[in-house]
Amino acid sequence: MMPSHGASSTPCQSNYVIEANKYQYSSNDNVQITVRGATSSNRFKGVLLVAKDSSDKNILGHWSSTDTSVSIVSCNDTFSNGITHTSSDYKSQIQATWHSPSTATQGNINPEPMNSLTNPLHRLVRDVAATSKVANTSVPSMNTTSSTLILNWTYVNGTTTVAMLTNNLLNYQWVAVGLSLDNRMGNDHVFACQRLSDDTILLQRFINPDGHAATTMVTADSNLGGIFQFTVPAGRRRKRSVTLLSQSTPYQILVAVGPLAGSNSLVQHSWTTVLSQTMQLDQSGTISLAISGGSVNLLRAHGIIMLFTWMLLVSTGIIIARYFKQSLPTHKLCGKAIWFAIHRFVMICSVLMTAVGFLLIVIYKKGHWTSQSLSREFAHSIIGLIVCIATVIQPGMALFRCHPDHRRRFIFNYAHAMLGTTALILAITAIMLSTFFISFNSVLNNYYGVVVAWLLSVFFIVITFECIELFARKNWPPFNVNNQIVSMPMSVINDSNEALSIDEQPPGTNMFKERLKYILLALHILIAFGLSIVLAAGIGQVA
Repeated sequence: MMPSHGASSTPCQSNYVIEANKYQYSSNDNVQITVRGATSSNRFKGVLLVAKDSSDKNILGHWSSTDTSVSIVSCNDTFSNGITHTSSDYKSQIQATWHSPSTATQGNINPEPMNSLTNPLHRLVRDVAATSKVANTSVPSMNTTSSTLILNWTYVNGTTTVAMLTNNLLNYQWVAVGLSLDNRMGNDHVFACQRLSDDTILLQRFINPDGHAATTMVTADSNLGGIFQFTVPAGRRRKRSVTLLSQSTPYQILVAVGPLAGSNSLVQHSWTTVLSQTMQLDQSGTISLAISGGSVNLLRAHGIIMLFTWMLLVSTGIIIARYFKQSLPTHKLCGKAIWFAIHRFVMICSVLMTAVGFLLIVIYKKGHWTSQSLSREFAHSIIGLIVCIATVIQPGMALFRCHPDHRRRFIFNYAHAMLGTTALILAITAIMLSTFFISFNSVLNNYYGVVVAWLLSVFFIVITFECIELFARKNWPPFNVNNQIVSMPMSVINDSNEALSIDEQPPGTNMFKERLKYILLALHILIAFGLSIVLAAGIGQVA
């Protein structure tokens, strides 16, 4: 099948995709076929399309179309057995319906590119290979909550057919199989199945020439049925950046799962494994494995622990240290002022929980650093590491601080306060960044408002605390002396006839001010706890 435009054919890489609304057919079946560019920038002028059987000799079925850019043609004196374009205008896609023969048995539809194009910019020549064979690998049950990958390959007459079947693949996610000569990335052939945002399943072939460097696309073929074919011609070599794929070589199998960027490009994997079983393309075989292994629970636990630690505990500890030093000064807890005992306990818990959260994410990432190609995730990791370092420094500073009456004690006070506040700001920044992670499949995009609400509530509460302190210093009503309680040498008799001091507050304590402060503290704790619960529910949806 060759267009007659007076131009010689040119070997090239196709940037175009053939898709069908189903990839198995029976007799008198109707299949919707779409031809489009692999990306929005890949447009084409012409197309010539027919359906052939697996021998590539016989044209099957007939076509119809309501697309004004599509013309029905008759090839080899057979009525309406092909389609082509009606004009040379640039097109982003065309659609037509293929009708299977009435005598056809059940078969598969395998989009497969031809080896040459008359002009890679102006001409697309493709065929749809309709075969009568059905892959004997069963699709995993879609009702399961775990993710499974089944890899099946068959070898017939020099052609290896590889089927990748997986379930629970999320939007903006990919799963890939790499054929490697060793158990490390580099000099590998990669076959990736991608689920795009519109639920389109895209199957592409890549090469990975250099370790963790970005993969290079070899073809842009889409196959909703999960079956692609490639043939390695004998005695034919082309200049490649990796070792030629060989059907007689046993390959180590690398499996990886990761997110897609907004442009549907592959970004760094979030889960990998190396299989002990090898794969040789001139021998049939089947492999089944569970992917993602439940380790996502470590990621969820990391996020939930960190947000409760910093949105609730650390912020509360800072507020207590800032505004409650003069509250209940005569009351002790474990021999220390109440504000100090509570502040110390809350902050020790925060340090321990931050350490646990850090350990969980290190285990989840298996010690690997986040790729810089994921800009938000990379920034989150850097900021998070700084926060963890500050969390370790803070108790160390407190442990070696000088006595409260020391003339240089103010240095510790300022440094301790500034480092703690800076760590809190950076921690909230990291939490905010996490709501925009590409690798979270946009699950948390609608939750950034929760962090904003927390910030606004803290801002309001802190401003209110500062106003209360200012009004009290200025002795403004109702913070004047008439509202202060002063201890008096009197006793009263309670119901038990026991003499008690009227008030244990020291001279000058303003009860109205203290009550407002306790109300604000309780309000902060309730808001921070509630918003943390909402955000934790969102993190629970991350997969």
